[in-house]
Amino acid sequence: MIRELAKKLSAFGQFVGFVIIELQFRRGTFEAGAQIVKEHSSMVLLRASSAEAELVVKMIRPHKEITAALGSRIQSAEKIWRVFTASEVLDFVAAVGDNNPIHRFNPPIVPAFLILETICAKFPNQSIRLKFKNFITAGESLSLHVDGNRLEIRGAGVRKVLGDVS
Repeated sequence: MIRELAKKLSAFGQFVGFVIIELQFRRGTFEAGAQIVKEHSSMVLLRASSAEAELVVKMIRPHKEITAALGSRIQSAEKIWRVFTASEVLDFVAAVGDNNPIHRFNPPIVPAFLILETICAKFPNQSIRLKFKNFITAGESLSLHVDGNRLEIRGAGVRKVLGDVS
């Protein structure tokens, strides 16, 4: 379901180079389609929907060019929840038609939609809202912390994603 919605949003190729800062995923009955809800020079709000779900995406144009993360990642002593692989990232972006070059860096930055898809698998039949605080790169060990309806994904103790599940 997430991939279907992500494919619809990949039609908006003019926003390659923008980065996702917030995703809101809701289940329900919606009219299928994709649209630009709001746009200005540094921010865009996109909406994609199918008969059973809606995805609203807030993206910003970064102030400077995003470059590949260099050096090795610090590993955390926290319990590992997930490590996204480079091949998994490349397979995902190919499947949804995502042409953003940050997903082809070495290591690639994990697409927000892949993170959302993974969270949706853990919390089926839930609506989810995610705010992205820092990039997650392939190969990075991640921990998941859930407290009631709030969730947080961390890499080496650094907050990466905050979310609400309802």
